[in-house]
Amino acid sequence: MRRTLYYFLFLTSIGLVTGACKKHILPGIGHGGVPGEPQAPTETDPPVFAPVTQRVSQNVGGYYAALPARYQESDFEYPLMVFYHGGGQYGNGGSDLYKVLQDAVPKLLDEQKFPPSFTVNGRAFSFIVIAPQLAKSPTIADTDTLVQYLKQHYRVNTKRIYLVGFSLGARFLSDYAAAYPDSIASIVSMGGLPQINGALAAKCEGMVKAKLPIWHFHNMNDSAWYYSEAQRYVEVLRGFNPQVYPRFTSFEFGMARLNHDCWTRASDPAYREDNKNIYEWMLQYSR
Repeated sequence: MRRTLYYFLFLTSIGLVTGACKKHILPGIGHGGVPGEPQAPTETDPPVFAPVTQRVSQNVGGYYAALPARYQESDFEYPLMVFYHGGGQYGNGGSDLYKVLQDAVPKLLDEQKFPPSFTVNGRAFSFIVIAPQLAKSPTIADTDTLVQYLKQHYRVNTKRIYLVGFSLGARFLSDYAAAYPDSIASIVSMGGLPQINGALAAKCEGMVKAKLPIWHFHNMNDSAWYYSEAQRYVEVLRGFNPQVYPRFTSFEFGMARLNHDCWTRASDPAYREDNKNIYEWMLQYSR
């Protein structure tokens, strides 16, 4: 009898420990939004930011990933921001990956200066942020491989995919957005744009027809990427009478690196136009 009692108590204790260790998957919770629509858990802690040395393709050997602090507590699908670095941050995705942290959004995340959430139209949003390191200039197919990989490996709201980048990274994301404009919710390009050549009009027309929201930043005294090219790009976009009018922000004086750096200011959550920073502006839009 005593042996039976001990056995029963042992099984009970195991059951209690197992139950305590189970991950509780919460239904959509949070605040704001449409009644009945799933909501993300409310975030107050900084995003969990870490390197991932996973080869995605021949051109992406690794990346930094930022996940909302409570990402594991629900089955919610989050907005995805893919951040593209400039030409000075190429690398192997492993021992070179630290270079991605030198500028803009990844730098903010590394320093824990990136807000846990952003409130737009009364609804709180938190991003999944992915900052890949490229080995060389990517093709459109390279970028698509990355986007498809991210959709398969993270809980991504496919109606809310946003592209942000600076310098050459802004060119890469603009070319991809021109090829797949209906799959992107909005883009922010800083100090870089599609090449000014015979293909520019077709790229701009495709983005305009897809009603893709675009916000471009450029320094007027930029001597690495001439301001006149940015003016031409926006002029061509606006020439197609877009229903979603592209934003164009000109800073009179640039920072560092041949006055090329407009992204430090543009990516700062404290920088606002019409009472919105670039993150709140992007989140206005979905597909």
